[in-house]
Amino acid sequence: MGSAFRLLWVYFVAIVMFAAPALAQDEEAAAPAGEPEAAAEEEAPPKNCPVPDVVRVGAYINNIQNLDLKTHTYEFDFYVWFKWCNPDLDPATSMEFMNPSELWGLMATPNYEEPEELGDGQLYQVVRVQGKFNTKMPLYSYPFDRQRIGPFFEDSVSDTTTMTYVLDSSSVGMNPAMVLPGYLLGQPVLELEAAPYPTDFGDTRTTERPAYSRAFLVVPMSRPLISQMTLLFAPVGSVMICAALMFMLSPVLIDSRVGVGTTAMLTVVALQMTYNQELPDVGYLMLMDKVYLASYIYVLVGLGVVMYTTPSAVPMEGVAPAVDLQRLNRMGLITTSTAYIFVCTVLCLLAARTG
Repeated sequence: MGSAFRLLWVYFVAIVMFAAPALAQDEEAAAPAGEPEAAAEEEAPPKNCPVPDVVRVGAYINNIQNLDLKTHTYEFDFYVWFKWCNPDLDPATSMEFMNPSELWGLMATPNYEEPEELGDGQLYQVVRVQGKFNTKMPLYSYPFDRQRIGPFFEDSVSDTTTMTYVLDSSSVGMNPAMVLPGYLLGQPVLELEAAPYPTDFGDTRTTERPAYSRAFLVVPMSRPLISQMTLLFAPVGSVMICAALMFMLSPVLIDSRVGVGTTAMLTVVALQMTYNQELPDVGYLMLMDKVYLASYIYVLVGLGVVMYTTPSAVPMEGVAPAVDLQRLNRMGLITTSTAYIFVCTVLCLLAARTG
């Protein structure tokens, strides 16, 4: 038993004696491989990035479609790119849109899996964005209104103490072949601002109100005046010309004159109802509402003149000759029509000026 124990002890000592040099050689062989990596890490200087980091932003509009005035929505397809310095930031992934209409349909696809490094050391990423957005469109001057539509976004992670947006040298472009039927598109612009929030979002650790750098991709647009005036004013103008027959018919044709006036009134009501079907419900009068209101007044005044110049409405002892009634009709036609045209012209000029 003792000899067996001694044999095992000798065997253990032999293993230790042979294994120790091999382990030492492995450690020595591993040490030189690790030292250059540590040296390389020490030799790589950190980026000298400004604080807050400056993020250069640019955009290219590919397409705009399905503009719906009733819901204030439109579909936008565009590219947005970022150039920045700090590798700890990624404005392409922390970008948050503030006016989406349908979040489930919003797609933001980066061109590169990871940000690329440009020759000057800046990090670079391009994102294609496709989705439906919403902008409340003022329609006071419709159809002479001028609108500014487009998405706007800000960084959802870093406030202005960490990063700020600035315009890139080639900030905004637009597809030259793009058209939006019924509208004239102006030169798009990228507007930047620091958007403060008057809340701490429930974070009681700070008393400062955060501000985030925000970018507005704005496309100004208007409508072609001649075609819009023809489409919208020709129907109501034709009805008003027909309504003027109230003044031209003989005073004795009371039924025909009243029938012309009431038919014109009903037609104007139908035109306004049809026109309002394509527009949103608003709490103010648009230009066309004012024009239709003037048309109602014109027809009502015309019916009043008809009743006043009807022979049966004049006392029997003082019946005026028919020629006098015709003269009153002509005076009513000239006065009422002149006032109507003047009011509509002034309304249109004011709307065209203010947009």
